[in-house]
Formats: sequence, structure tokens, C-alpha cells
Amino acid sequence: FTSISTAQATMAESKKYKLTYFDMPARAEPHRLAFWIGKIDFEDERVEFKDWPKLKPTTPFGSLPLLTLPDGDIGNQGRAMARFIGKKTGLYPDDAVQAMHVDEILDTCEDLQSAVNSAGKGLEKAEKEKKRVEAVTTGKGALILKSIEAFIKKHGKEGHAVGEKLTIADLYLFSFMTMAVSGFFDGIPKDLLKDYPSIQAVRKTVATHPSVVERYKAEKSANPVFKVFAAVGASL
Repeated sequence: FTSISTAQATMAESKKYKLTYFDMPARAEPHRLAFWIGKIDFEDERVEFKDWPKLKPTTPFGSLPLLTLPDGDIGNQGRAMARFIGKKTGLYPDDAVQAMHVDEILDTCEDLQSAVNSAGKGLEKAEKEKKRVEAVTTGKGALILKSIEAFIKKHGKEGHAVGEKLTIADLYLFSFMTMAVSGFFDGIPKDLLKDYPSIQAVRKTVATHPSVVERYKAEKSANPVFKVFAAVGASL
């Protein structure tokens, strides 16, 4: 990896966006997809976990993903970065009310991940898996999923979470929901979303988008989670 100061100087010369994250989909995948859909060339920098402790103190907020702009400026909050890229790619609404609803989905996806991560934290594997199953089937996670399903039915159309056009809300739902059932989180059933047809419809809309199909065909990572993402369109 490169330090932030070095990255800024390099970006100023290359005039290309750079998205920095680990070699996995997770929190950076909505941003990658937005760049692909918007046909904006960017550097997809992957950080090895062993290098993160050295890189972390050089980031503005001690977190990833990180977005380096062509002029060297830095973005380091995922949802703010998603809105920024969404505006650049036509995936963020101009209408204030629609934008509010898109933001609600982004925030709720983060709520869901927090609920999953916190369930069974610190427990032995078997007990942690049990707590996670409870969280997403009868607990807080289940309540969030039901709320998202109802939200899409009220505010979305034709396989979209908000309105009838593709937005970063759809990319967030696709990325966070697919990550949840990818096998990455111990204890989360892979068929968790079978009773949420509206969520599944959004996932299919994103997965079958030509630019998304192209994106996964071009993926060179050996991380098997990317193959799960690539297979969503065929599985729904």
C-alpha cells in the first residue's frame, strides 16, 4: 500500500479516482459498482490485512474504504463517498425527498450490519452462530429486514428500492444483503432472504445490470466471496 501523502501526489498526476479497501466486496462494493455503472475509470486498490495497522493512522478517520480524488483530496466515510460517487454517476436523486429515502436505505443497511456483527460477539463459535441466527430470524436483524421489505414496497418500483430508477440505495442493498448471505458471517443462513421478495427483486436488478455482469467477469481476486456476488443474477 502507499501512504496517504504519496497517494495524493500520485493521484494529482494520474487524474483518476482511487478506491482503497480490502480484497473483498463488503463496504466498498457499492462504490465499485457505481464506478462501473457510471463508466468512470478508477483504480481499485486492495489492501492486505497485514498492512492495515500501518495504513490506518494515515487515514482521516482510521477506516476503510478510502476515496482519493483526482486532485488528491480524500474521502473517508463510506456513505458520504457513496453519495458523492452517486452524484457523479447519476445514481443519486436530485429530488430532495427521493434523496432522503435513498439515504434511509444506506443508513439502515449499516444498522443491519451492526446488528449482525454485534450478535454473539465475544462468544465461542457455536454460541455466536446461535445468537446470529436468532438476530436475523427473530431478533433485531429480522425487524430491520422486515422494515426494509416494507419500505421497498412503499417507495420502490419494478425492482428498485426508491422510485423506478437505479440508485446507490439499490447498490447498497445488493452489496450488504449479498455479503450477509455469502457465508462470510458464521451462522447466517444462506437462504435468509427467501421470504423477502422485494429485497430479492432489488438484488436481481443490480446483479443483472450489464455493467455489473461485466464487473464480475473482470474480477481477478481469488477471494471466493466475489464468486458469490457474481452468481446472484443466475440464482434469482
